[in-house]
Amino acid sequence: GQGSYWTQMTAPGWIMGLAWTVYIVAAYYYFEEPVRPEAPKVAEMTSLLPTNGVPLAVPQLIPVTVKEKSLWSNVPVMTTLGLYFVLKLVLESLFSSCPSVTHYYFDWTPTESGAYLAILGVLIFPANLYLAKLSYRYDDRDIIWFITLVMLFGLVGMLAYPILPYTIMQYIVFGVAVFIATNVLEGACMSLLSKTIPASYARGTFNSGFLATESGTAGRAVGDMFISYVGSVWGMDWILNGTFGVMLGITAVSVGLLKTAY
Repeated sequence: GQGSYWTQMTAPGWIMGLAWTVYIVAAYYYFEEPVRPEAPKVAEMTSLLPTNGVPLAVPQLIPVTVKEKSLWSNVPVMTTLGLYFVLKLVLESLFSSCPSVTHYYFDWTPTESGAYLAILGVLIFPANLYLAKLSYRYDDRDIIWFITLVMLFGLVGMLAYPILPYTIMQYIVFGVAVFIATNVLEGACMSLLSKTIPASYARGTFNSGFLATESGTAGRAVGDMFISYVGSVWGMDWILNGTFGVMLGITAVSVGLLKTAY
C-alpha cells in the first residue's frame, strides 16, 4: 500500500528519482556536444605586393612548444582541490549531522530539521549573487582567504562549551555562517581552478570539472563515514563537538596552508 512505499523517509528518494529521470530523458533528446573551434594553423610562406611592385616575403611562423608544469607541482591547482575537499567535508558534516544534533540537543522532529536544511538551501542564491559582486572587486585568492576564515569562525561557534548553555540560536546562526561560507568558497575555488588548470586538462573526460567532482565526492564520503564513526564509537554525547571539533582542526590547518601557498 501507500504506507509501505511513500513515507517520510522514502519520499525524498522518490522525488529525486523522478527529477533525475526527467533530466536524463531531456538530456538524451536535447543535449548536443558543443562545436569546438580548431587550433589555428601555422601560417605558410606568402608574398605581399606593396605599391612599389617588389614582393615582400613573410617568414613562416614556427610554433613554440611550451612544456606544461606537472599537475602535482601546480601549487594553486592542488591547493584549490584540497580546499574543495575540505569545504565539501565540512558541508556534508553539517548536513548529515543536523537530524542527530538537533534531536539530541533541541528535541527537533525530522520535519523541523528538514525545514531548517531547506531554508539553508535557499540561501545559496543570495550567497552566489554576493560572490559575483565580490569577484569584480577582489582577487579569487583574497576571497578564498577571507571566506575560509569565516568558515573557521562559524565552526568555533558551532561547538558546545561547558560553561555556556547550547542554544537553538547559536546552532542556527553559526550553522548559517558555515553553510554560506562553504558555498561561497566553492564558487571562488572553481573560479581559481579554471584559471590555473593546465590547458591539457581543459578538454577530454579527465578535466578540471572531473577533478573537482571527485575531490568533492571524496570529501562528502569521508564526512559521512566520520559522522558514523563518531556516533557509533564515541556516542551521541560527542556527535556535535566530536564532529565539528575535528572539522575545526582541519579547517585551521587549511588556513595555515593557504597562508603558506598564497
